[in-house]
Amino acid sequence: MNGFEDNDHANIAQLFHGIVEQSVAGIYLLQDGVMQYVNDKFADFFGTTPSRFMGRPLADIAPPEQRHSLVAQYERRVQGSDQESHFIIRANVRRRGPRLIEIHGRQVIYRNRPAVVGIGIDVTEREKALKDIEASRSQLRALMSAVETIQDTERAHIALELHDDIGGLLTALKFDVARLRRRLTGADALNSGTRSERTDIAGLLQLTHEISGTAQEAIDAVRRISDELRPSLIDHLGMLDAIRDHAAKFQARYGIACSVTVPQTESAADPASERDLFRIIQEALTNVARHASATKVTITLERDDDTLEATIEDDGVGLPTSIEESTDGLGLAGIRERARRIGGHTTIGNSTAGGARIEVRVPWAFAK
Repeated sequence: MNGFEDNDHANIAQLFHGIVEQSVAGIYLLQDGVMQYVNDKFADFFGTTPSRFMGRPLADIAPPEQRHSLVAQYERRVQGSDQESHFIIRANVRRRGPRLIEIHGRQVIYRNRPAVVGIGIDVTEREKALKDIEASRSQLRALMSAVETIQDTERAHIALELHDDIGGLLTALKFDVARLRRRLTGADALNSGTRSERTDIAGLLQLTHEISGTAQEAIDAVRRISDELRPSLIDHLGMLDAIRDHAAKFQARYGIACSVTVPQTESAADPASERDLFRIIQEALTNVARHASATKVTITLERDDDTLEATIEDDGVGLPTSIEESTDGLGLAGIRERARRIGGHTTIGNSTAGGARIEVRVPWAFAK
């Protein structure tokens, strides 16, 4: 036999046609500016059938806003240039909405004339994922910048607190001790029993009382600064009672009614997770105080098997449209990042009543 027989060519053509029609990629052939062939998948990307494409000029079927650039790219490719680039067609497909179809193509010789054969790929989800990743990176950069700014501000705040409060109290304590030493040095026999010496003893007792009071102020200031840096109430009370305590202080400070509902089962999560969840609720309440113009806020913690769902909801003005996607909501970004860090998921939006609603679901360990 010399080469293939006619039936061999027919079988190969049939095999090739079967492969093309079953391809998960859209396949097309363009020649003389006219769609000569598209497979079912290519047509399906645009919500139509191959017959609506084949035999029609590219200029007629291209989206109007992209017609000029798409035809220009076809002309470059059919001339043998621009072979490595791709083109994204933005199509509005019925019942599917906006879709992004990435078109690749290369010059071939078909029936002794140049043509372009290529594939189309639906990249809508890929492009959305890339956009989400870029938005997340942008948000993360903004968050990191904000964190650095906050850290610098907090360092300056702590330094000022230490200098003004602790430093001032320790200086006063030093002078009180020096004054006590002078009084003791200048006193005659403290046991002589004279009236003047008894009066001096009373003065010394008053001075020691003042010193004790100054020392207590220093201790309270250290405890206050320490609590700002780390919520020690969690260690002393447990996470659930610490949340209740913080809510009570929030209500007293801002005059916003704050109710708390927690599970019957105590938390047995690791300290880092408890601290992050406490900070999430703390930040959510801070947002309510700053922005919500609310009269009440509810905090609900519910157990669902090995998951803890925390919901913070207020009756205020609510969040602006798409705030959950904004890089400006750095407090919300911090909430989302803390939840992600402990393996959780955050939903941020508005309730049916109009106020803001934050839901956080995290894997959680509970006491037996």
